[in-house]
Amino acid sequence: MLRKKDFTKLPESELQIMQLIWDMDKKGVKDIHAGALLNAYPEQIGHLALTTVLTLITRLQNKGFIRLEKHGRANCAIVLADENEYKRKAAADFVATVYKNNTKGLISALYSDGILSEDDIDDLRREIAEDNK
Repeated sequence: MLRKKDFTKLPESELQIMQLIWDMDKKGVKDIHAGALLNAYPEQIGHLALTTVLTLITRLQNKGFIRLEKHGRANCAIVLADENEYKRKAAADFVATVYKNNTKGLISALYSDGILSEDDIDDLRREIAEDNK
């Protein structure tokens, strides 16, 4: 069972910034800072003020998702939190909180709402079969 202290769930605004930081990190960008985020993702966060992005970055640092390192005049983000690990823990937290650990109920809802396709189900069956070998 997932314990609350094992997982820090980010609010939507912080998660949005963290996802963009993960994206830039995957692309090999070395100087990830507030200005670079605003320039690289104007559609996603261009409506935010620079000071707001700076505040969100500071919160991510305080929560241990990133470390800030001075590069010239900018405080650049160094990723500490693994994206896939966060997704796994967020999914487990969602199932535990919203579905009371009823994964079948979650899958049924995804299927009945058309979010999970027949192809997705076939892919999952293959993955499960491979994992059980």
